Amino acid sequence: MYKEKISMMGVSGALACLVFTLLLSEARTTDAESVKLTTTPIFPQIPRSQTSKDFQVLVSVEAPAAAAGQKGRVPIDLAVVLNVGGGRSRLDSLKKAVGFIIWQLHDDDRLAVIGPSNTRLFGETATGFLDIRDDARRNAESSLDKLEPRPRDGQAQQQASGLKEAIKMVSELPASTSRRASFIILVTDTKESGKLGRDFHRKNQQAVVHTFGLGAGHDPKALLSIAEESRGTYSFVDDDNADAIAGAVAVCVSGLKAVAAVGARLLLEAAAGSGVRIERVESGGYSSDVAGDKASGEVTVGALYAGEAKSFIVHLHVPAVPATSSSVVVEGACDKQHLLTASFVTDDDASPTSTMLSVQRPLPDCIAVAATLQKVPVPVVMGHIAQFGVLDLVTIFVENEILELSSINSITPEVSAAMAMKLQSRWEEFVQARQFWVGLDLGVFEVEINKMVSLLAAGSSPPAMATAYMFSWMSSYQMQRPTAMGSPSSVAPTFVTLSMQLTLQQLTATIITAPGGGGGVCPPCECKDACVEAQPPPVFVPSGRHGDTTYNVNAAYPAELLDAINHSINQMYLVRVFIDLA
Repeated sequence: MYKEKISMMGVSGALACLVFTLLLSEARTTDAESVKLTTTPIFPQIPRSQTSKDFQVLVSVEAPAAAAGQKGRVPIDLAVVLNVGGGRSRLDSLKKAVGFIIWQLHDDDRLAVIGPSNTRLFGETATGFLDIRDDARRNAESSLDKLEPRPRDGQAQQQASGLKEAIKMVSELPASTSRRASFIILVTDTKESGKLGRDFHRKNQQAVVHTFGLGAGHDPKALLSIAEESRGTYSFVDDDNADAIAGAVAVCVSGLKAVAAVGARLLLEAAAGSGVRIERVESGGYSSDVAGDKASGEVTVGALYAGEAKSFIVHLHVPAVPATSSSVVVEGACDKQHLLTASFVTDDDASPTSTMLSVQRPLPDCIAVAATLQKVPVPVVMGHIAQFGVLDLVTIFVENEILELSSINSITPEVSAAMAMKLQSRWEEFVQARQFWVGLDLGVFEVEINKMVSLLAAGSSPPAMATAYMFSWMSSYQMQRPTAMGSPSSVAPTFVTLSMQLTLQQLTATIITAPGGGGGVCPPCECKDACVEAQPPPVFVPSGRHGDTTYNVNAAYPAELLDAINHSINQMYLVRVFIDLA
């Protein structure tokens, strides 16, 4: 018996070693992987005689990490619209941002740039888009010198036509036989129309618009509206961080350069004959529909980036099981019932990824299960329920207190202070209502809500900046993607990815000042000392204390990865202990 335990621990240790090896190599995966789809119920069992009118299920979709050689990556068409004035210093920061984009795109991508004077930077091409190649990159970077600040008398005309021109260019691109994704990046420091217009909806292949506000002169309400309508995100940098716009754009580009799937949809189907109904789906900024008979539902995801995850809460009505029901099958000690099937499909996916959710439906006399019925909800499900709850709290507050105003900039310090007190009060009520949720950690949300309250309470700051932070936070949680909330370093930690961290590190290491102040990017593979090496950063870095004899975990790696590594190391330690005892 003891030898068998040691043998089993040896197998466990081998598996732990394998897991540890796989985790360390995750950042440079070479094999094509499939999307990971999981369903987690709020409780693993429902007594057979009980009806659950609101049984929550967490459904998560996680894309594989980017593969070496960009295998499986979806090529993109990217149009960048620059509608800025503010003199040459601000424009130079934007030139650095565009230069960085040029060297981040891959050889099968296409790029278009519309400058502040509504000029196509690559007007010599038939479509206005440049096919990215090595020589084309150099020519494109050189052409950045043609960009000029927006003329004062042309502000009204350019703000209405730059985005419209980009939408027209994307819609007129020739049809491609292969899958492609279309995106527009809009950077502006002035007022924009909050409507995309008919041109945007003319074709099914819509471009996703990611908006970036620069300084206090932009309109957060309009840019958020454009982002929401196109399933994009809204970011901004305040006046103190206007020269860091390249970093804000890099946060977005880290995902665009590694699109793993397009036309992605999550299909939900209640188990036939079970009486289970899909009541509703919490999906944030992603559109969701439930069929009239509540037997099926769907969430439209669209583009999915490599390494990112999307999570949704499905609310089910699960009836009691009649004694004569055949929907419960015997598995192990007690009965189980199939409740839901979730499937992830894309435009070109002939074999969708699917998973089935089953829960235990024990009989009253099933002592084996009744004695161990889980009374506490699963923490990870509770955490996501709370996340959608905080998003609803902020969204309702914004709709009732801010969007009803005729002008955000007309908010007085007194009104702003009153808003801060209301938001603080509603947050305290939210926390109070969930004080007995075992295992729930609201620490991250506490920090973010406190930041919103402090910005509203600071009457000396521009009112638009307080609302800009709230709108950008909403956009991040709606789309479950990082956005720059005032600066590139201010992002929701929930959605930080390894790709984003590495892209920002590369930006810091590669952007250089070109002759003439145009701003340039160090081309990969041609400079040695000035460029970052194409390899993951070290897991541990010197702390700088005690003569560098202690090390800290590198912040570039997500906490989830490190937790898994620690768990694997613990398993290996236990194996060692058992071997020593033997």
